[in-house]
Amino acid sequence: MSYSFLPSSAQRIGRASLWSVGVIAAQRLFEQIAHRRAIRRDLNRLMEFDDRELADIGLNRGEVVHLVRYGRLPNHSNQRL
Repeated sequence: MSYSFLPSSAQRIGRASLWSVGVIAAQRLFEQIAHRRAIRRDLNRLMEFDDRELADIGLNRGEVVHLVRYGRLPNHSNQRL
């Protein structure tokens, strides 16, 4: 029994499919890198704010990381509306 990391359809088609799997993997890698850079950029921008400025927009420092990564505050947040 042999194991392969390729999907079964890629095993049937051969080299052309192997090339496309590699291209798709490279695209996903570059998308992930771009996404992580955007998160880091946005996080750095928000962390430049002082506590008063964050309070003006309804945040505290503990919520900034979660907000930047997931786009919203957790349901159990102590956020006042």
